[in-house]
Amino acid sequence: MNFWQPTAGGAWSLDAFALTNVEDIHEVLRWVNEHAHGRRFEVFAEMHQEPTGPFQTPRKTGLIRLLGSDPNTGEPVAFGVMVQD
Repeated sequence: MNFWQPTAGGAWSLDAFALTNVEDIHEVLRWVNEHAHGRRFEVFAEMHQEPTGPFQTPRKTGLIRLLGSDPNTGEPVAFGVMVQD
């Protein structure tokens, strides 16, 4: 579960959560509505059940995006071009 918010410099700030003991997508969407505060969001499902660990330990299971999109994904921008004479 990711919340995205634009910063003054044009970058996107990420606030990520792993929701545990969730019954269904309806419960997730209620939680999103309570916590989004106007931010963009992405909702994922984990491909395999993974035990909850310490906050600093990254989760390793694969994710499937159910809703939303990553605002950092977009059209590539050319910033340099090679020219041959």
